[in-house]
Amino acid sequence: MSGPNISRQIAGLIGVTEDIVEAYDSIKNLSSLPEAFQEVNRRLPLLEQTLRDAESPAKKLKSTDDTQGLETVLHSCDEKANNMLEIFEKIGKKSKGQYDSSVYRAIVTKPGKHRVETLMAGILEDLGVLVAHNIFLAEMKRQVEPLAKALEELAEVSPSLADSNLADQPGAANQYGDNNRQYNLFGNGTQKIATGHYFEARGNQNFGTIPPEDSMKSNVA
Repeated sequence: MSGPNISRQIAGLIGVTEDIVEAYDSIKNLSSLPEAFQEVNRRLPLLEQTLRDAESPAKKLKSTDDTQGLETVLHSCDEKANNMLEIFEKIGKKSKGQYDSSVYRAIVTKPGKHRVETLMAGILEDLGVLVAHNIFLAEMKRQVEPLAKALEELAEVSPSLADSNLADQPGAANQYGDNNRQYNLFGNGTQKIATGHYFEARGNQNFGTIPPEDSMKSNVA
């Protein structure tokens, strides 16, 4: 993928972000709208500004080495953004003055769909990867801290839909701890941890603690 194509992909994402802002305006006054929706909306200006800041350095991309991996990151970001837009638009069309959680649940529990705060967390992570690229970092270093802070704050937001409502959603799980919130996708997907350490791998993953050698000898004795 060449620099101009990357630029067009970023421009497309900016357009989707603008559509999300417009779609949120149509539901922001719905009674009982979950706090997570408001928190997601608060991060939209950062999302849009980061993408706009990326337009200029993206034009400098020329070699295959420079663009390696960026197509995947931007495609991932685009999928999440369009998913969020779909959620906002459908809630806007089907709600009649008051937020209807059943409409939201019907969307989120479909395979491959996620809660709005999970989508925004994923988008912020994708943008963090983009900003960290050597072509973008020099001109976008100031965005690193705001993106990280936004991700941390979003991890503290109450879920927009209780985990119990996602019990029948195949291939997905959400775990919460004292210091992190973890989003898991099983099968063809990745594991995301919004705060705390970050792990990503393909295939099977096994985590464990190898006992000290002295302990093993004592057990044998």
